[in-house]
Amino acid sequence: MSEANPTSTLCEECLGMSFDDAAGDAYGAPASKTPWKRTDTYPDLPILSASADACCTFCKYLCFLIRETLPLRLANALIVATDKRITVELASPAYVRRSDVTVHASDLARELGHHETDGLYWLELVLRSPAWPAMWRAKAMVYQHEGYESVSRSLGISLRIPASEVLDQACIGRLRGWLQTCTNEHPRCQVSGARRLPTRLIDVGTTTTSIPKLIASSSLATSAPYIALSYCWGPPSATAPQLTTTTATLADRQAGIPTSTLPATHRDFVVLARRLALRYVWIDALCIIQDDAVDWENEAASMFAVYRHAHLTVVAAAGDSCNSGFLSRSATASGPRVMVPFRSKKQRGRVSGSYLLSHLPERRTWDANNPAHLHGCAWASRAWTFQEDIMSTRVLYFSNVTSFFRCQTERRLEHGTAAVHTNVCGWHDMLSAPSASVLPSSVAGGEDDTASDPKSGLYKLWRALVNEYGRRSLTVANDKFPAMSGLARSFASAVGGDSEYVAGIWRGDLVRGMLWATAHDVSSPPAWRAPSWSWAAWQGELGWGEVYSQAVLSRCTIHEVEVVPSGTDPFGKLKGGHITLSASLCPVILRPADRADQDDGDSFAADVMMDNDNACGLIVAARASMDAITSSGLKMDGTWKPIDMRPVASLAGISALFLALTCVYLGEDEETGELQYSAPSFPAGILVTKVTGQLGGAGMSVYRRVGVFITETSEQANLWVGHPYIQLKII
Repeated sequence: MSEANPTSTLCEECLGMSFDDAAGDAYGAPASKTPWKRTDTYPDLPILSASADACCTFCKYLCFLIRETLPLRLANALIVATDKRITVELASPAYVRRSDVTVHASDLARELGHHETDGLYWLELVLRSPAWPAMWRAKAMVYQHEGYESVSRSLGISLRIPASEVLDQACIGRLRGWLQTCTNEHPRCQVSGARRLPTRLIDVGTTTTSIPKLIASSSLATSAPYIALSYCWGPPSATAPQLTTTTATLADRQAGIPTSTLPATHRDFVVLARRLALRYVWIDALCIIQDDAVDWENEAASMFAVYRHAHLTVVAAAGDSCNSGFLSRSATASGPRVMVPFRSKKQRGRVSGSYLLSHLPERRTWDANNPAHLHGCAWASRAWTFQEDIMSTRVLYFSNVTSFFRCQTERRLEHGTAAVHTNVCGWHDMLSAPSASVLPSSVAGGEDDTASDPKSGLYKLWRALVNEYGRRSLTVANDKFPAMSGLARSFASAVGGDSEYVAGIWRGDLVRGMLWATAHDVSSPPAWRAPSWSWAAWQGELGWGEVYSQAVLSRCTIHEVEVVPSGTDPFGKLKGGHITLSASLCPVILRPADRADQDDGDSFAADVMMDNDNACGLIVAARASMDAITSSGLKMDGTWKPIDMRPVASLAGISALFLALTCVYLGEDEETGELQYSAPSFPAGILVTKVTGQLGGAGMSVYRRVGVFITETSEQANLWVGHPYIQLKII
């Protein structure tokens, strides 16, 4: 028995969108006898607009797609062009199935233990114009149409349109159900050890008329559940009027906090807590005394416990400030929805009805193993939110259109009917035992110079997290270490007390840890915050390449590592630090590499020149990446940023400090496809310059790091043999 047939909302030309289950693609697919194509002129789109006014929802969708989502560079090209035609066609295939993108979709990777049936995923469109040098592709996601379940089953459609109201009874019931299932049925999600409450919490009461108030958590049982908020404070213009707790307002906050005085994000958080029947909440702006340096440092040092022990963390990823809120969903952001009629040929019409097409961005391939899974939102660009996400036992994420849930056992998506995804990264498991065996192969892999050391996998994970953390921004530049102190404290427990945390690097991984390289949009902070050998000395994208997951053999002797905290937190802000070591030091000259302009995204764009006694003049001994010079690449505005190597010519007094032997990439194995690396026999190290007017102990010279170098050939490697081995200090 089929559901009633819907009234078509497509014009005659757009009926080619419908899926032909016998042919396995759209009726108007490029391979069909009558390929679908629409042409119009920008920006008025008179043909499509007239059809949209006549109630064709797909023509209306195309108007939205072209006017609202076209990349700026393409729109600008059309504005100045004489020929403003745009042609829209179907891609080949037009309908992409989930199995077509399995390689890219972690949700579907078999080795991760998730299985589901195949089905329609999205409709792909190709847009062309004489004004553009190349085509532009766009996709409309395929969603279930409520009331036509047989069509969804027949076509394998697993996405459903999210609720238009977060506080809708059905939506809240679903969120409560996720939380209850995790609390009652997931042993991995129960925090082991002594549980501690934050110093202060906000009691939001049990009714909508209750006035929230700040309370001391010492008055509560340690088992009292609370939820924590992770959000963006926003720019100073938004932060300044934000309600906070200070020494002067502490008594007022304890007396009561009228919800009308709260910024929108805090107010939504209170409303959600009450609907979830959770009475106590934690908001940093209100639960930390903002102008008390001692209280701020103590609470920042305890941040890992705040989020780890929270019954739930709510991520307000829908906006860019405390005034954005997160419970309201835009009805226009996804554009018009297209109802596409369907009548099965394979089942002789026994299945008929419709499904929906929408520009609504889906998160089916959302990967909880990647802390930056909500790419593009302000929340995912902020440094403080990085550890808040990772440290949390359970997280409920709110984007501007849907919600997601992640715990230590599974993931759930509000708009996915294949409800449970079990390929999660169990951060608590990984950070509770000093053994690489608890790490997934994607994190732990690679031979190590301390292959017998079970911590090597944890060190690799730390470097991967630093790679991501470096991309994130801070309002206060000197918060670089505090914003990651909770995560560092958790790692310290996992790696054990014999591997000290020194300026963002673990003592047991120090040599490898100093071989980071800057990448995109790097800048120097306004004031000193870390020694030059620490990645935290710079702001921007930086880290270690995959080659550093392979064996690294130390060729230096570390005599002393000292960092000086500026307060009581050993994982917090610093006021000094240095390393004393012995290694080969060789004067070098730098010049721009001939291939610098071709190697887009490669920051190793300088040649390290060495004076070879057996050759005439200088010879290339290595490639270098200079800390202050970043690679070419796309900027946020879509324009291309070429690498600027001019500062290299002005650098003088550079020496290369040979620290380790590393591997080089050899290519892929033809049979297995696995990446192949050489043995660790290629010198690598850092570039340094002498600091004038300073001497270390016993007359040692003092140096500062300015870059990093690698060698790539046996000829280059041989040039690093026999140089003097000296003791020096790096600040």
